[in-house]
Amino acid sequence: MSRLRYLASYFVGRGAVLFLAAAAIIAASACAGDNFSSNDSVRPTNEAGIPIDGPVQQCTPGSDSDGDGIPDDVEGCTKDTDNDGTPDYLDIDSDGDGIPDAIEAGPDPKNPRDTDGDGTPDYLDTDSDGDGLDDKKEDLNGDGKLGCCRAVCGEVIKGCPDVMPNECGAGQKCESNGKCSPVADFLCSNGETDPTKKSTFPDGIQDDKRPNFICSPGSEDDPKGLKKMQFQKNTALDYHIALEQTSSYGAFKVQGAGPLEGGASFDLTDAKAEVAGFIVSVPTTDKDISNWTNGILGKISSDLQGRVAVTTVSSGNRTTSHDKFPTVLNIQLSAQMTSDLSPADVRHALIAVLLGKGTNAVGNVPPAFGAKGRDFVLRFSTLVRRSDHVLVMGGVALAANYNDTTKATGFHLDDLSNGTGLATAKDKDTVECDPFYIVQNSKADIIWVVDESGSMSDNRIDVANNAKDFFARAVKSGLDFRMAVTGVVDPGGSFKSSVGAFCSKQYQFDASGNLTNSADQNDLGGTDRFLLPTEQAIFESCVKNPPGYEGGSEYGMVNAVEAVKKHLPRTANDPSKIRPDATLVIVIATDELPQSLTGKFLFDPFAFLELRGCQLSPQRTQQVLDAYKAEMELFTGKTQNGEGKAVMHVIGGVCNNSCGADVAHGYLEVSQATGGQSGDVCQANLGNTLQLIIDSIAGAASPAVLEYVPISASIAVAVGPNQLTRSRTNGFDYNATANSLVLYGVKVQPTDPVIVSYRRWVEQAIIN
Repeated sequence: MSRLRYLASYFVGRGAVLFLAAAAIIAASACAGDNFSSNDSVRPTNEAGIPIDGPVQQCTPGSDSDGDGIPDDVEGCTKDTDNDGTPDYLDIDSDGDGIPDAIEAGPDPKNPRDTDGDGTPDYLDTDSDGDGLDDKKEDLNGDGKLGCCRAVCGEVIKGCPDVMPNECGAGQKCESNGKCSPVADFLCSNGETDPTKKSTFPDGIQDDKRPNFICSPGSEDDPKGLKKMQFQKNTALDYHIALEQTSSYGAFKVQGAGPLEGGASFDLTDAKAEVAGFIVSVPTTDKDISNWTNGILGKISSDLQGRVAVTTVSSGNRTTSHDKFPTVLNIQLSAQMTSDLSPADVRHALIAVLLGKGTNAVGNVPPAFGAKGRDFVLRFSTLVRRSDHVLVMGGVALAANYNDTTKATGFHLDDLSNGTGLATAKDKDTVECDPFYIVQNSKADIIWVVDESGSMSDNRIDVANNAKDFFARAVKSGLDFRMAVTGVVDPGGSFKSSVGAFCSKQYQFDASGNLTNSADQNDLGGTDRFLLPTEQAIFESCVKNPPGYEGGSEYGMVNAVEAVKKHLPRTANDPSKIRPDATLVIVIATDELPQSLTGKFLFDPFAFLELRGCQLSPQRTQQVLDAYKAEMELFTGKTQNGEGKAVMHVIGGVCNNSCGADVAHGYLEVSQATGGQSGDVCQANLGNTLQLIIDSIAGAASPAVLEYVPISASIAVAVGPNQLTRSRTNGFDYNATANSLVLYGVKVQPTDPVIVSYRRWVEQAIIN
């Protein structure tokens, strides 16, 4: 899809906010100073190029002093419609609506167009069609065109992505005569409407009932619209960050700080947020962001002052940032502290660990604010900048606030840790408006591969206990989902028929979670099929007792592959087949290495020992990738005609885990390659990790994928004339991994126009 882009910046200072829309301001005011020069030999001029330090250009009948095509005598010699100090006959935008008079005059400038017939020509009328919308809110960049809708095939439009000679805008078709049809389509409009029509598109909806208002800044009287942001930068540390407008911001001081060592804190102190944010720069010689991140996670677990325990809820997503730097996004830790603390207290301790210093070496940090507690969420991203320092950006909040859906705490932490608010110091922001019709529901077929070993008994029960919330969250997101459960049985053993087979049988368990009929332990699981959202009880039963009996085997990867292959080709309306239009998801739950991997290194004791450690060498990592080449090709869609493409999530051993679980090498590498999440299997409660997984699934399955990576805190969404709130119960949320929107509890019809406005950093490529 093509989109509108126009430069916009909000500068916050001394309680005032100044908005500059660079591409929307076609002509600057004569008093704006932009056309004044410090060179005394150059005479200052107004916007029409007329010198203003000498005699004023004479208003002469029949002449056109400002070059807009409208004669001076038609414009009037004394009239100044927009009261900007420049008379209309010298003003190229007489009504100050951002659209040049030359465009608004129409095909016969000597008889300027008056669209609504109210006696005021369009070039003097700020609402030319009389539909109640100001022209500047319809033609946002004042170019007289409708977004990126083309008139002829292959037309080049400034500010729009180029198309092939036989292509038109989104929603348009290139006809045999070389013209594009329809002339105007919502999908190529980029949030614009035609200021000369009350209903721009052939759907009959009046323009004042459309969601286009979301692309213009709100006002005190009507705050709906484009969201305002605060921007802060540090040239020495090479960062530019986008923050909520209400954030306080200040650099902290580091005793004996060296080059590239420092950062800032920023707080959201409102009771509905209470987030202590931070950005920290740490010098490094390690160019591998995964190595650096794993190392710092270990230090946080062992060195965070005042901790009882630190657990990895999600080890993040290794990827490349929007501006092409290696990064790990959405790392989430759970920290239990020895005493009641505020988020600011825990942040202070975290900054000290990141810098490798004591808390007394980090000064000028904000004081404590908000409620205190002992359970906290630490969420952040890591990014290697210029190969000489790492930037860590994120926030700290009470776990109770993070999990409270009535508060905005979770959204703020997500925005600070997903990498979208961080850019280089030289980067600038711009504005996009993405129009959508959501014509299909999000669909996902989710395959669980569950380790049945005794050491996983508590974890299987935990997954089953969290199934209610897992299912409810999926339903709330509008996700059309099915679940399947398989085990980790030996492909060469007595239960080989169960490899990759799905369970659909209800078993009985006692109060301790044990099967009441011991013979069921070897049961094959009933009919091989997917489970529906209404079959939650069967899902819980199957998670506790997957098909067959693993008998000490740990063939999770083999079962994952067979679970996909056995249920291909994709077929509609078949409970035993993956659906053609569903996002395929695999969730591995295990505390062991995959036996298919360790079997490849049985005669290499050094490799075997390294696989049971935290960090693999680059050479060993490549060996793992080579060993799972076929699996990677299946799950990334390179084989099986792409039908096996899947996202793999892992609940397994992570570095520095507390229960002696094997670090899930093999699974982790495939998960990273497919954009999955990974969480610590040693957590006392897997609920938070399961929530992250279902949110990720909903995002991956969403059809509302944005064209660019947005600054997620700036996103605003409107459906028809209504603006949505950001909410996981009744509104929208953003998923950074999939770069998509998910609607929660909001019913949208296929014909409902949806527009998403957002800010983004300029230095990135088109995503979609």
